[in-house]
Amino acid sequence: MCRYSIRFACVLIVVVMMGLVTSGISAQHDWSGTDLRERARQAFNEGRYADADRDLRVALADFEEAGSRLDIAETLGDMTSVLIALERYSQAEPLLDRALTIMPEKTGAHAPLTARLLGNLGAVYAQTGRDSDAASAFQRAIGLLEQYANDDPHIVILLSNLGVVHVKNGKYKQARAEYERALNIGQLRLQSDHRDLLPVLTNLAGLYERQKNWSRAESYLLRAARIADHALPPAHSERGVLLEHLGIVHLRQERLAEAEIEIRRALEITNQAVGIESARSVRVSLHLAKVLTAQRRYGEASAVYARALPIQERLFGSKTPEVATTLENFAKLLRDMSRIETAREMESRAKRIRGELAYTRSVTELQRW
Repeated sequence: MCRYSIRFACVLIVVVMMGLVTSGISAQHDWSGTDLRERARQAFNEGRYADADRDLRVALADFEEAGSRLDIAETLGDMTSVLIALERYSQAEPLLDRALTIMPEKTGAHAPLTARLLGNLGAVYAQTGRDSDAASAFQRAIGLLEQYANDDPHIVILLSNLGVVHVKNGKYKQARAEYERALNIGQLRLQSDHRDLLPVLTNLAGLYERQKNWSRAESYLLRAARIADHALPPAHSERGVLLEHLGIVHLRQERLAEAEIEIRRALEITNQAVGIESARSVRVSLHLAKVLTAQRRYGEASAVYARALPIQERLFGSKTPEVATTLENFAKLLRDMSRIETAREMESRAKRIRGELAYTRSVTELQRW
């Protein structure tokens, strides 16, 4: 799950289905596994993850009965795309391991499918804090495409995802290089309004947000928004991430009315896509609290913090940096509301968490000697 500082929206790790949606599927009722997988891909692209998951499970059973190993691997990969989109990483990883055992990576046979499986595995690693493993998986996938399928546009997504890992580790120069390479390739191989350009543009914007270059960030986001307007359904989860980024930029530019509209819509989309009790929904809620605080709507902001904090504790644990940051921000708001005693309690708790974390780091470092 994404656990960056809530000062910024998460950069966008993207997963794709293993194959392209073709012209259409049969209208017959007794659909084959291939038909069901095709329908699932359409559902996934429209953000209907539950429908996609249902069809893929039936398709997998059909392929397993037929003993079609390549179809099994491809369908397992599609299933993991759905699970990752739903933040169910622990369920996705063993399916990817199973699919990859089927694929002959070293020979380059079926390199595009293997690269997509490795890309999804990298996404799981990146979203669960295993950045070194994530970078390795993305680089292996990129290497496969460069060696065996150099014209495959999926390299755009892989380069963008690799850039995300660099950002997480503070390697902004390397991240920018990956993003710019992804954008250059995408502009050559894809149509100018192709949806695969969305994560690259959004991630470039996120990089400029970290550098507080708000106008540059906004320019990339507005370009992405124009693509999203016709490439994505209104409630697609990627549109929610884009709106979240726009809301943060407009908050920093003190365009508070716009920021509120964008972040509220982002929260609505995110809640619908992955549920209220998800890391993404908590993150967007905390951005909304900041907007409301900036508007001096303290009562509403306090209510948002009060809803988000216990969910954050259940997701991350009660003694984590994320919880400490939320407690500190909530305490500052409560002081502005003259609720001094409650603010002091939250400040004390945040201080204890910070102290325990510092002690744990110190002990860990000593144990390495």
